Amino acid sequence: MKNLILLLVLNFSFFYSNAQSFKLEHDHSTIQVENIDTSVQFYKDILNLKELETPWPEYKLIRFLDTGKNQQLHIAQAQVDKYGDIKVNKVLHLAFAVKDFDGYLEYLSEKGIKYSNFAGESKKQQSRPDGVRQIYFQDPDGYWIEINDVGR
Repeated sequence: MKNLILLLVLNFSFFYSNAQSFKLEHDHSTIQVENIDTSVQFYKDILNLKELETPWPEYKLIRFLDTGKNQQLHIAQAQVDKYGDIKVNKVLHLAFAVKDFDGYLEYLSEKGIKYSNFAGESKKQQSRPDGVRQIYFQDPDGYWIEINDVGR
């Protein structure tokens, strides 16, 4: 009986410790704008946000701003359709960082959540130039969610 109780306690401890590794922390939010320079200047002047270097210094269509506590606002130049309306795509997303990235991918698979890299390749992850791994999936209403392992 003692062995059974010990086995149950160890099993619960293992399950509880695995569940804790999936604690998500908000990393960044991304917005799309008509004029990236005007919008970045607005956020710098009006909200006093500091601009950060991006992992892609040569790519000028996305800029990062520091919102404090290791969180960021990403501002992306919007793509416009033939009617002049902003196209909402994967660039517009919420991002969360997780400590156990590989374990979280297994968790998503167990839950039947389809994920991809930014290009849309199913069950593929990508790595940014700074080494941060990323995947994307959608919520029930179609909003994009990024999971990454930045700084964790």
